[in-house]
Amino acid sequence: MTGRFWPIDDRLRHWHPVVPEDRLTGKPMAIQCCGVPIVLFRNGGEGIAAIYNRCAHRRMPLSHGTVGPQGVTCPYHGCRFSADGTGYCPTTRSNRFRIPVFETKVLHDIVWVRSGDAARTVSHDLAADTGLHPDLAEGDHVFVAAIAKDIEAPLQLVVDNMTELEHTGTVHKQLAFGIDDYETVETRCRHDDDSVTIFYRGRQRSLPFYLSLLMGLRRGDVYVQTASVSFTPPCASYQIHWTAGPGGSTRAFGMRFVNYYTEVSAERTSLFSFVYWKIAGTWMQAIPNLARPLFCRLVSAELDRDKAIIEKMPRDQASLDWFQLSRFDGPLVATRKLMARHYAPTADVTPGGCDLEPAAIAPATAGDPRL
Repeated sequence: MTGRFWPIDDRLRHWHPVVPEDRLTGKPMAIQCCGVPIVLFRNGGEGIAAIYNRCAHRRMPLSHGTVGPQGVTCPYHGCRFSADGTGYCPTTRSNRFRIPVFETKVLHDIVWVRSGDAARTVSHDLAADTGLHPDLAEGDHVFVAAIAKDIEAPLQLVVDNMTELEHTGTVHKQLAFGIDDYETVETRCRHDDDSVTIFYRGRQRSLPFYLSLLMGLRRGDVYVQTASVSFTPPCASYQIHWTAGPGGSTRAFGMRFVNYYTEVSAERTSLFSFVYWKIAGTWMQAIPNLARPLFCRLVSAELDRDKAIIEKMPRDQASLDWFQLSRFDGPLVATRKLMARHYAPTADVTPGGCDLEPAAIAPATAGDPRL
């Protein structure tokens, strides 16, 4: 159900994480996803409902209303809308309305939404085939927490930062490389029509004693990261492990992050980081209930540093034409190309202009200084 009255484009055919479930109360809750206004509410014993956050009568946001047995009641004229998007106005009961409906699911205590129209055309289902990144399953890594950050920046700038590692030496404090180690860092970037794969390997910076002890890492250990980035919807999986020096055995501790980047609006992005760890054979295994909050604070603090630096980036000079790139910027070029192809064919980083046309980036080739 799209068109002039209900401007919903195909970005919402995918599942997007939108809000931690514990933020929902008995009142309707306004959110945005891909620029679309949505109202969430608890639909009695039937779970969480999501409908378009505008009354069909006079476009009043339904999130200003109340939740009752019949769904959401608009505060302006009392129009009532049920979870299936149908509604009527008690002042003129013959007037029947319909507004778009969104599917909802809850995974790892996060509410996810997608277009109800998309559900009839896309085979993926969260309960069966999940329709989500396969690394959201536990496997040999155990789920630890979902950490959400609201970032006042366009989606493109968030993806630019979160899919490169060069800023780590200056912005971050704990994981990966220090600023003096980059000359020895090995990096590779490869992409096809669907995803970008990014590889980094280099010496882990010095860690505080308590982290080295808990994680079982030693001075001289090597940090190894492989990331896979795709845009149906925008998300990335980061597989991280350490080796005992170059070419040494793999340390027991390992991590995995699956980041979803939800475009709230043209100027705001929500980052949802689903965090996993592998702790068998480490001190963390002996004290998981103490190690878990410590580890989550570590990850959250690092994400806060990402948020702070991204929000400082200018919007008006964000196209590739402004950049003088280095060997670490292959992911920047490749991810922008795929985003233009799969997610936002006319991706904007400013409210009024197109930042990137698909033809603006040629495929990277061997010997390209960007890789």
